[in-house]
Amino acid sequence: MTSFNTLFNRMFQEKSKSVYLIFLIQAFASLCFTIIGFVSENGTPEFVNGKDTSSVNVIVAFLAVFAVMMLITSFIADFVYWIISSIKNEKINRSQTWRLIPVTDTKFLLSNFGTAFLTYIWLGILEAVTIIVTLLPMLSDQDVRKAIGQARIHLSARDWQTMLESLLLIIFIGYAWYAIVSLLNLASRSIIDFWPGGSSKVWTFIIRVIVIIAIIWILGHAATIIFSVLGKFSPFMVNSQDINYATTILQFLVFDVVITLIDILLLNKFVEAKQN
Repeated sequence: MTSFNTLFNRMFQEKSKSVYLIFLIQAFASLCFTIIGFVSENGTPEFVNGKDTSSVNVIVAFLAVFAVMMLITSFIADFVYWIISSIKNEKINRSQTWRLIPVTDTKFLLSNFGTAFLTYIWLGILEAVTIIVTLLPMLSDQDVRKAIGQARIHLSARDWQTMLESLLLIIFIGYAWYAIVSLLNLASRSIIDFWPGGSSKVWTFIIRVIVIIAIIWILGHAATIIFSVLGKFSPFMVNSQDINYATTILQFLVFDVVITLIDILLLNKFVEAKQN
């Protein structure tokens, strides 16, 4: 049997190719926007601090504008990879090459979903590091250092706890997205594979639409029931904000587990792999 770590690393390497491609396209687009901006402004950058203005080194300003462009384009790049990673997941689920790997369906799905989310985070890390590095030369400007020195940011223990809870919630919501997409695809695929005349594009479209509508309706009702039940029996009783965060995290955890179990059942019993 193939170990989970081996499978996870292989999937991560495969999906990272899309991350690097999107990142390079994003960086090139940001560079083009930066050049266009400098040409239109005649290359005379200024730093504004309140009512005061001061000239900034052209190279430093160029890098700062590039960082801003990277930040703006990151929203588009992240959304594009969000869609691409979802499609990639489903191709792997149906790939005969991947499915022939000697590993349990549970490890296979967890590795597939986990690598998709981790590579999504990896794209964000690449963007953040690029933005930070290109902004560092701004520290050479005295006014910038003065503005940063005047900033007062104090984070309490409660703030750090809220940040950690928010991070966990984002992770569970992100995982839920990939699990739900797989549920929709695997459920419709299992019906199409065994439906007479399922190879017809018209029938395939009709079946997918019906299955998607049905599953969304079922998930909506199931989520309402799960969330209401767990909300009544939540063990977290510190304060109202703690209860809301902790209960929501627990609800999404249970929701993710249930959807994953259904995905595993569909993948194991009803969905046939296809040749690449």
